[in-house]
Amino acid sequence: MTYKGNWPGTWAANCDVCGFRFPSSKLKKRWDGAITCDTDWETRHPQTLIKLRGETAVPEFTRKNPIVHALLCYIDGLSGYAGYAVAGCMVAGNNSLTPDQLAGLVTNGHGT
Repeated sequence: MTYKGNWPGTWAANCDVCGFRFPSSKLKKRWDGAITCDTDWETRHPQTLIKLRGETAVPEFTRKNPIVHALLCYIDGLSGYAGYAVAGCMVAGNNSLTPDQLAGLVTNGHGT
């Protein structure tokens, strides 16, 4: 359909923003691809064109430290009795102290 009162070859088209009908010669393509009238046309904001470099969160250098496992074995943990021995420290058959003596070592002679 030809729009009356304009140059030949123009047609009626709707603005993508407001929806009003305009001659095709009065509409412009906006930066986001929308076909708009003069009142709805806007320039692209300059802040959308800024390119940021990716930030790396890596230290400048690293050093591999040796892993040190410190295991402290006290005399009450060396026993062979269940409930007094400590995993990794227990010596099977180490019954040199009686359970009562071990209990005295744990409580420092003050009972339970």
